[in-house]
This record gives sequence, C-alpha cells and structure tokens, in this order.
Amino acid sequence: IVKKVLLSLPLMCSFYAYAGDLNCSTDTIAINNFNNFVFAQERPFNDSLKEMNLHTTSQDDYINNTVQTKFDDCGALIELTSHEVVKFSIHDSVSVKSIDMSMKKNGHGWDYKSAFKLSVINQDNVEKTILQQKMNGKFFTDQNGKITEAKDSSYTTTLDKERMLTRAVTTFLTDDKGRLSESNRVSTLENDSVKTAFLYDAKNRLVRMQSDSTVKEFTYDDDDRMLTNKTIEEFFTTETTATTCNSWNTLGRCTDAEKKITTLIKDEHGGKDSVYNYHANIKYNYVY
Repeated sequence: IVKKVLLSLPLMCSFYAYAGDLNCSTDTIAINNFNNFVFAQERPFNDSLKEMNLHTTSQDDYINNTVQTKFDDCGALIELTSHEVVKFSIHDSVSVKSIDMSMKKNGHGWDYKSAFKLSVINQDNVEKTILQQKMNGKFFTDQNGKITEAKDSSYTTTLDKERMLTRAVTTFLTDDKGRLSESNRVSTLENDSVKTAFLYDAKNRLVRMQSDSTVKEFTYDDDDRMLTNKTIEEFFTTETTATTCNSWNTLGRCTDAEKKITTLIKDEHGGKDSVYNYHANIKYNYVY
C-alpha cells in the first residue's frame, strides 16, 4: 500500500496549454510542454488554457474526486489542488482511501505535498485507521526550467503504531527526440523504488508506460484525440481501470468520460477469487 501511495500523484487530467502570446518563446513553450508531460503524460494542445476543473463521481459512491489547476500565459502549471475519496468493499468490510494533494510553482520548480489515509469500516459501522502518510516534495529543473528530478520525504504511521520516514529521488531522462523516456525513483524504502519506461508510436504519441507493477496503455481516435487510457496495477490486489472519452470540445480536449474499475482479490487458500466492479463518470471544465 505504501508503494502505491508514494507513486500516486493524482494528476490524471489535461495539463497542456499552448500560449498565443508573442512574449512566449518557442523554447519556453516546449519546456512547459515537457514539464506538463511529466505531470500528466499527455500531448500538447494548440490552445491557451488558463484553468481546468475535473470532477469524478460514481453512483455507487465508489469514488469522489475533484482536481483544480491553473496555468500562466505561457502554459506553465501555476497551482494544483486535488481531493479524492475512494470507498471499496473487501469481503465484509468497507475500506476508505482519501488523498489530498496540492502543488504550487515556486521559482523554476514546484513544491508539492499530499496527505493519505486508509481506514476500514466494519459491520458495526466502526471506522479504524490502518495507515496514514504525509509527504512533502519538490520538482527541480535545469537552468532553462526543464524538470530533471524530484525529491520527496514522507512520514508514515501504521495501525500497530509503526512509524517510517522515507526519502526518495526521482530522475527524468529524455530520448534523442527530447521526449521523456524514463523516470527512475530510488527510495530508502526498498519496495518504493521503481523505474518507469515511456513508449511512443510513429506519430510521437505516448502509447505505453510500464514499470514492474503498473502498465498503462493509451489509444487514439481517427482525429488524433486520446480515446482510452487503460491501467493495470498489481499490488496486494490487481486493479484494472479503463477510461474512455465520450466527447471533446472543439479544441480536442475531453469534456466527458467514463471510467470502469475492476478489482481482483485472489483467495490465498485456493478458493474462489473475489472480483469487484465499479463505474464512474468524469466531467471536465476549461477556462481560456
């Protein structure tokens, strides 16, 4: 669980903004596009986005998530806030996962912090906290403002009062075309270290991200708009999330999407595995 929390920056939304202002140089726009790709893994758009608001809800109360972002005139991320609550059933109990995160541009870098809490509600409606974690970190850039690494530290408390202090450094590598090719996270907590590879198609579109525990695959429609995003995460459970965009605005940004989540919990005693299915809707609102 700790590994999944440390790797989860809830930035699954459109971050790219092109600037029409003549004061924004081509190099500045390119650097902002690269940095935003580090945050959200999405191609640039030919527009001048100032704000983006995202809201994810599900009728079964599985997930409630809000994300708010702001950008400057050249497309750089200025500020982000996010709040997410996920409720999922495991046998006779309900687990509740909450994540609050904020990020703010500070000079050439970005400071970020998050608070995570995992609790369980039993049949008597009594909630017990299993794990809590607070993280503080910063994205660092080179002299041109391009992100090169991130450093963070987290403090985790478990149900049995065990306390862990974790520090990690993530480096970001590029290929010969200037695209993000790999992120390599090295942590003082062994199972928190992870290396992620980024693969592209002939049209320079991200089609796959892969690490030891997570695979993400992306598809596009005939108009070059992102159509689906499928993620398979294997930790204590196997969670498959498929997000499909249903409508776009005139600039090609998704405005309405649906998310289908399947959680597989294997029976450790050779019995029948447990499978849970959820469905959620995502609404996007943009300010130009």
